[in-house]
Amino acid sequence: MRAKPPLPAITGLFGQPTLINNVITLASVPLILARGAEFYRDFDVGRSRGTLPMQWAGNIKQGGLVEKAFGVTLRELLYDYGGGSASGRPIKAVQVGGPLGAYLPESQWDLPLDYEAYAAVGGTVGHGGIVVHDDTADLSKLARYAMEFCAIESCGKCTPCRIGSTRGVEVIDKIRADQNRVEHVILLRDLCNTMVHGSLCAMGGMTPFPVLSALDHFPQDFGLVVPDRKAA
Repeated sequence: MRAKPPLPAITGLFGQPTLINNVITLASVPLILARGAEFYRDFDVGRSRGTLPMQWAGNIKQGGLVEKAFGVTLRELLYDYGGGSASGRPIKAVQVGGPLGAYLPESQWDLPLDYEAYAAVGGTVGHGGIVVHDDTADLSKLARYAMEFCAIESCGKCTPCRIGSTRGVEVIDKIRADQNRVEHVILLRDLCNTMVHGSLCAMGGMTPFPVLSALDHFPQDFGLVVPDRKAA
């Protein structure tokens, strides 16, 4: 009985080490063959090398797909390539890395887009999925959606993911209803910590990313009082 299936690189097809490539990897092959490995490698930021196709969704004027070298900033992508929000309103938060990626506030849009820089701020590049939200978005609702998504998609094998996501939805509902809000925020953070460190796979381990980033960067959407730093 295994907690996780064996890694394909160790035991794959017919019990032998097996190489598995995704579409992004295969899409890089023509350029490498045409220009050489060194040319492709030089599109790099630290350990993040080459290019990444990024998919636009949400409130963005020019949606679609753009492929850029690592190191481009989210601000460049949002305005130089995406054309700003489709609604014409200010952009408030951007989710990077898919449905379980963190929500990045404007203060983090000038980071170089690479795996290490995003990991340092609790974010993830993931598969390059980018979802844009303008200033009408309620991040507490989006955090709830992440927990609900996990509850629906969970395979049910491990308790932190199966039960944690269900309890997470309930706790966020109580926070939004102002039921012992501060105590439930503490409980939500503890729950997220358990999911990150106790889940068997990335589903439960990454669900807290959008929840915690929403809490950290948009506390007002949870009804929390934000200190006035100017008055301090």
